[in-house]
Amino acid sequence: MSVRLAGVAIFMIAALFTWYGRGYTASFGDVLGPGVFPVIVGIPAMILSASLVVFPSGQVEWPERPYLVRQLAALAILAGYAWLLGPLGFPLATFGLIVGIGIVLGGAPLKAVILGALFAPALWALFDQVLGLPLAVLGDWFG
Repeated sequence: MSVRLAGVAIFMIAALFTWYGRGYTASFGDVLGPGVFPVIVGIPAMILSASLVVFPSGQVEWPERPYLVRQLAALAILAGYAWLLGPLGFPLATFGLIVGIGIVLGGAPLKAVILGALFAPALWALFDQVLGLPLAVLGDWFG
C-alpha cells in the first residue's frame, strides 16, 4: 500500500510541477523557452509514478523515527528555502539553506555557519558573474 501512496503523491507533485511550470517565462534562455523543461521532466514522472500505482512491487521499510524526523526537517528547510529565496535574495537564503542542512545532517553548528558564509557568496558569484544567470543579491524585503 505504501508504494501506491508514494506513486499517487509523486504523480500529484509531478502534475502540479508540469501545470505551473509550463507557463514559466524568462528574459534569457533557449529558443523553446524555460517552460519546456517542466514538461520534459513532469510527463515522464507522471507516467512512472502511475506505473507504481498500477504495478506496485517490493516491500517498503520505513526508516526509524529519528531518521524520519531528520528527513522531514530537511524537506522543511528546502521548502523554506524556496519560499524565502525571493524575499531574502540568493546569498542570504542560500546561507540559511547550507547552515540548516548542515546541522540536520549532523554537522557542527559553527562549521555549518562557516561553510554557509563561504559557499553562499561563492555560489552567487559563480551563477551571476561567471555563468551570467541574474540572481538577486538582496530580496524583496531589503530593496
